[in-house]
Amino acid sequence: MASPKGELGVRVLAYGSVLSTYVLIVIGGYVVFSGSGLACGSSGPDSWPLCNGQVIPTLSGPVLVEWTHRLFTLIVGLFVLGTAVVAWTRYREEKRILQFSTASFLILLGQILLGMVTVKTDLDPLVSTAHLAVASALFSAVILNAMMVRRLSSSSHLLHR
Repeated sequence: MASPKGELGVRVLAYGSVLSTYVLIVIGGYVVFSGSGLACGSSGPDSWPLCNGQVIPTLSGPVLVEWTHRLFTLIVGLFVLGTAVVAWTRYREEKRILQFSTASFLILLGQILLGMVTVKTDLDPLVSTAHLAVASALFSAVILNAMMVRRLSSSSHLLHR
């Protein structure tokens, strides 16, 4: 088990995963509300992962909304991947942290693919609903992982008193 000082990094990553995932879901809701879901193009090759054929498009109006959603996906990805890497390298004996961080990463990969399919199918209602459902599963997984990390921090704090 890592020292209490070493746990700060995994806590920051786990809590960052929760916060950034929440913000991403809120931004996703705004994408739907504002009708910006196809602002980067629809089913063509320039629509995903590019935005109108560019990595960084002209950021205004609906394109700004959709591109911000994609940018926050990258931020979530960095937090979730970072948490999984730390779990696999430093917390292998903490099965719950290992399981939830791995599940979070795998769910995120599925969510990214669903995001692509959502755009490629011109916001098909069934695919869009699945995208929202998997977002909820991801949010649940990162929350559960953060709870396990917090429990680890609490138990090691008690052991090191």
